[in-house]
Amino acid sequence: MKPGFLITCLQCGAEHSVLPGKRHYRKEQIVFGTDNYGSDQISCECGNALEEHSQYEGADHEEFVVEWRDISTPKS
Repeated sequence: MKPGFLITCLQCGAEHSVLPGKRHYRKEQIVFGTDNYGSDQISCECGNALEEHSQYEGADHEEFVVEWRDISTPKS
């Protein structure tokens, strides 16, 4: 079994293999990473996209909650 991941876009079915080695960011149909504000994002050329949102919740802010939010845009 080789190391890595297979990411599939649930909207269009595109697949992206993440394997050890040099990343060709500009040629990837599905891209992911952390933006300048520290939020993780993943998006596909078809417009499907998610962004991470995190915050502390609870009476004493004891629970750290992380969720993915839909930031998809229709492809023109």
